[in-house]
Amino acid sequence: MKKIAVAVAGALFVTLMPGAAFAQTFTIPDRIEKLSARAGESTNITLDGALLQLASQFLSGKDGDERAVKELVSKLKSVHVRTFEFDKDGEYADSDLDPIRSQLKAPAWSRVVESRENGEHTQIFVKQDKGALAGLVILSAERRELSIVIIDGAIDLKQISKLGGSFGIPKDLPNAGTPPPKESTGKDSPE
Repeated sequence: MKKIAVAVAGALFVTLMPGAAFAQTFTIPDRIEKLSARAGESTNITLDGALLQLASQFLSGKDGDERAVKELVSKLKSVHVRTFEFDKDGEYADSDLDPIRSQLKAPAWSRVVESRENGEHTQIFVKQDKGALAGLVILSAERRELSIVIIDGAIDLKQISKLGGSFGIPKDLPNAGTPPPKESTGKDSPE
């Protein structure tokens, strides 16, 4: 999970190229959903449309952090989080993520971070609409842990770290004001 935090920090500081984005409904493939049967622990969170707005009603408008999260959530279309912790290596393959990656193609999506280290593979993709960030996908694959975070909707990079700990998104999202360590960011290379 620490790799997710480091990778998100990298994504927050990448200069995004303006480009057109296309309306797209993101789907979690059955292949991913079936991994929970093999996992010792799994989390499956899907909040979209009215359900996402209902969840935001439980956030106070009085507390500064909760008010910021509530404002951010009001602009989102959906949040999908899937995490799997396996008891042994080999319970999933990197290719299990290919159906997700196939939905993350240019011109709508750009891979902004890719990091490979000691059997761990982290990728971050962003979607833009009229030059503004309109989606974020984090894929973090470790030997015994797999995490997928999909946020669809208008995202303010300065506020994204406030989502950490809400809606199943890991708490250790970095503060947007803290630059990432140099060795943690991957090269921006096309698929």
